[in-house]
Amino acid sequence: MQFSKWVTLGFGALCLMAVAGVLNAQHLYYMSAILLTLPGVSYALGWYALRGLKFTRELPSSAWEGEEGAIVYAAENPTPIARYFLTVREPLPVWIAPLEEEPPLFNAPAQETTRVAHRVSFLKRGVYDVEHFDVTAMDPLGVFAFTKRIHGEGELVVYPLPQPLQPLALSGAERYGWQEFTRMVLRGSSVDPDGVREYAPGDPLRRIHWRQTARTGKLSVIEFEEAQAINLVIALDLKRGTEVGQGRDTTLEYGVRLTASLAQLAVQQSASLRLLLPSDLERDGKRAPSLAAVGQAGRGTAQLYAILDALARVQAESARPASATVIETGGSLLPGTTLLVITSHPDMDLPLALARYAVTGANVAVVYIDPETFAGGRGRVSDAQRQRFFAELLSARVRPFVLRYNDQGDLTPEAVVHAEPRSSDHAYA
Repeated sequence: MQFSKWVTLGFGALCLMAVAGVLNAQHLYYMSAILLTLPGVSYALGWYALRGLKFTRELPSSAWEGEEGAIVYAAENPTPIARYFLTVREPLPVWIAPLEEEPPLFNAPAQETTRVAHRVSFLKRGVYDVEHFDVTAMDPLGVFAFTKRIHGEGELVVYPLPQPLQPLALSGAERYGWQEFTRMVLRGSSVDPDGVREYAPGDPLRRIHWRQTARTGKLSVIEFEEAQAINLVIALDLKRGTEVGQGRDTTLEYGVRLTASLAQLAVQQSASLRLLLPSDLERDGKRAPSLAAVGQAGRGTAQLYAILDALARVQAESARPASATVIETGGSLLPGTTLLVITSHPDMDLPLALARYAVTGANVAVVYIDPETFAGGRGRVSDAQRQRFFAELLSARVRPFVLRYNDQGDLTPEAVVHAEPRSSDHAYA
């Protein structure tokens, strides 16, 4: 494009000089000279366009995986001269995709601040460091381009997007699906009496209040109020080498999205929530505050966002298996607490680590994200190894669930109701 403009200007000047020589028209020589000086004037204007301007970047306060947002660039022009034909470009991470192929041109009016929004799509959760962006000014003829690099480090945190989890009206063989899973995870830790009322058809006989019935001569039943889950503890396995799959469709990403979805549902149910992560991840000073904070129980939106922030940062880079995570960070749990471990690795030490919680009154479950169903995962875990893992969990009074890859990315764990007899000598008292 620039070469064609140079050719056009030079050819135009030659034509004017040729016509001037044929017609002996002296003023055409001046016109040819003016045409030849236009690139110089245009160059000077383009060179000056970036002088005195101040540029800043405004990152979105929150970003969500799979949604769109905007990165805003502000151009402050304190001078009395307007600037024209400006563009901003920034090398974005691979999982942040611009929605426009070419950034639009914009102008910077005199003594004003102009904001330009670049629409982007956040394809995958994570923490992305941005370092610099380039501002380019074109001269009026579009022949020259002047670029200034603006350094401005920043951190763009993309949260995993929780999926709405609602109990489904399942029946038949599906009764061991998602409905049972959500009820198990968020069921009440106790059932509190809420008075006595007259018997109504359909009330279970075990709820009959015999003293009230004998005194009044009418069948009466105890009315119960089922409390919501008051404690939910989720342990996420981040052992190095256990992530299987590609892009957003990996065992780790499924585990992160399931954790985020359960955290949101638990907060909506006013539950107390903890997230257990491997202790060796906290050695990274930049991430330690975020990852350590979620190990403490909390409620409400603040706790949810703290967990989402931690989930945005985690990677499968720990040397510690899930069993070590539970032992080192689980601590003591109150009876009725739900402890849920999310893993894609059949850690044979995990059933023993969970058994002590199951026998003390905790509701313990494991979601096994089957790596065999993800790209590149075939052959990683034998059927015998997987069945032995499930058998060990069932023997330890732990409820195992299986989550498999699907094209829609749905999170639908299926309960494991039987497995081959365990071959271990472990005893779960």
